[in-house]
Amino acid sequence: MLTASSAPVEDPSLLDVDQLLAERRQTLDAFRDPHRSPYAAVERRDFAGSQPLTLGSAGECDLRLEGLHPRHARIRVDGDSFLVEALDADATIEIAPGGPTRRARVPPGARVGLGRYTVRLSHQNFPALVLLDPRSPLLQGGPPPRWFDPDPAFRVIASLARDPSPREELVVSTRGNRRRAHRIGWLDFEVAGSRGRLVALRLLEPGVDESAVSILFRDATTGHETYSVGRYLDPRPLPASRDRYLLDFNRAYNPVCAFSPHYNCPLPPQENRLVMPIRAGELDPGHAG
Repeated sequence: MLTASSAPVEDPSLLDVDQLLAERRQTLDAFRDPHRSPYAAVERRDFAGSQPLTLGSAGECDLRLEGLHPRHARIRVDGDSFLVEALDADATIEIAPGGPTRRARVPPGARVGLGRYTVRLSHQNFPALVLLDPRSPLLQGGPPPRWFDPDPAFRVIASLARDPSPREELVVSTRGNRRRAHRIGWLDFEVAGSRGRLVALRLLEPGVDESAVSILFRDATTGHETYSVGRYLDPRPLPASRDRYLLDFNRAYNPVCAFSPHYNCPLPPQENRLVMPIRAGELDPGHAG
């Protein structure tokens, strides 16, 4: 039996293919789920300041939805969260993992059930709701996510060169918004025999953890084999090391905007254009392989 002191240290650069494939199966399951799939999104409404949005079957509602009570629910932005309340006497709202209720405060990214519909609440300092409908035709006809084959060569260790003058910067999004981010520094690495450098950011938005590190990047496959906007990667900090991160490009993923125009996704900064091809992670949804 191994004791704690004699236990082997896991090599963070080793790729667990079984785990990676299991994660991909979970992603495919989510795309078939009418309460989570971006293919279920049928409409988006942005909040105008503190002005609430009402949802129901009545003509005067901001979103008129068949099958609901005339004035089923009202949603308003409250600081970094949202207030959701049922209006008509018999109406209820569903908040997972709880159950039916009449009123709730929910965080950014929450999903609220209204009859057959699901409302996803997005903040990003540009609050909006995205309406998901299980009758969306894209749930059956939209191309599923696909990926390059797993490749251990694209799982690498990067060193963080911290910005000596940390600052905020603006990141443009697919809907034209300018989203605030904190530039942490640059991640230097070597992959497939080439050296690369990527700016590491943390989006300054409600619901984003203070320790979060994000990479938004393009490479030589962008617009050909992979999504034209670019891809995202979430670096993993290595234990007992402040400035070393694991970059597993096998887990590079598309922004949800690759599947639906109803979402608001940040664009990679100009510096994050790699000249080498990163043939790992998620492919363009329409790429035939």
